[in-house]
Amino acid sequence: MVSRKPKIRRYWDATCFLALLNGEEDAEVCERILNDAKRLATEICVSPMVQIEVVRPKSAPRPLAVESRERIRAFFENDYIKWRIIDRKISNDAQKLCWDHPLHPRDAVHLAVALDLECDLLETADKNLLNLDQQVLPSALRICRPGTIGQATLF
Repeated sequence: MVSRKPKIRRYWDATCFLALLNGEEDAEVCERILNDAKRLATEICVSPMVQIEVVRPKSAPRPLAVESRERIRAFFENDYIKWRIIDRKISNDAQKLCWDHPLHPRDAVHLAVALDLECDLLETADKNLLNLDQQVLPSALRICRPGTIGQATLF
């Protein structure tokens, strides 16, 4: 009998999607992780806050062209992206995280959702979040740049 390695459950904040959209430093590794998610070898979890934050490529004209808007909107409709709605529990958890740590409220929402979903990783390029790696106890959540911890495999 072949034993399967459990999937890595990742929470992506907006910086991961913006890296893809803008061809930034983490774009290549984010693309590999997306391909793993498409193959169901990993899970990518988000909150609606991510979609709100990802509104346009860098230097895009304002207002953004309809075609670009549709492309961005359609990206978030993929089945391999798992959603967690921001409800009263998440709001309360995020508020407490703001009180306990030096976090912007939107970053606290991302962290609260990752904790609620018991994600293995919160992947981000946000330095304020990265500074909290292994600081939010009693959780085992790791906060890191995309792809720096864990490998998604089918076996």
